[in-house]
Amino acid sequence: MRLETDKKILGQIIRKYRKMKNYTQFQLAELVGLNEKQISRIEAGQNYPTYITFAKLIEALEIKLEDITSQDKENPKQNIENILKNSSELEYSMYFDILKSVKSNLNLIKKAF
Repeated sequence: MRLETDKKILGQIIRKYRKMKNYTQFQLAELVGLNEKQISRIEAGQNYPTYITFAKLIEALEIKLEDITSQDKENPKQNIENILKNSSELEYSMYFDILKSVKSNLNLIKKAF
């Protein structure tokens, strides 16, 4: 499910920026008015922050919104793994057929140049 993946990715981003600032979960929690457990759950991808908490987090951690929205582009391998993690056998089969076709077309394009 995409929402579960999004929660985990958001948690990873928050953890990454918290560590870059050398904040503990407790310190970040105090800055944004939460308790340490709530920060832990957000970072673990178990909970979404509320809109107000999200605004406080990005302000406290000095995260630009474009940094969050560009995360999907920065790690395509991880994103593919996340998509595949919760896929059915039918979806695997469809993904494989699509990738095979794309790969074949990329090879043809390479040969043309």
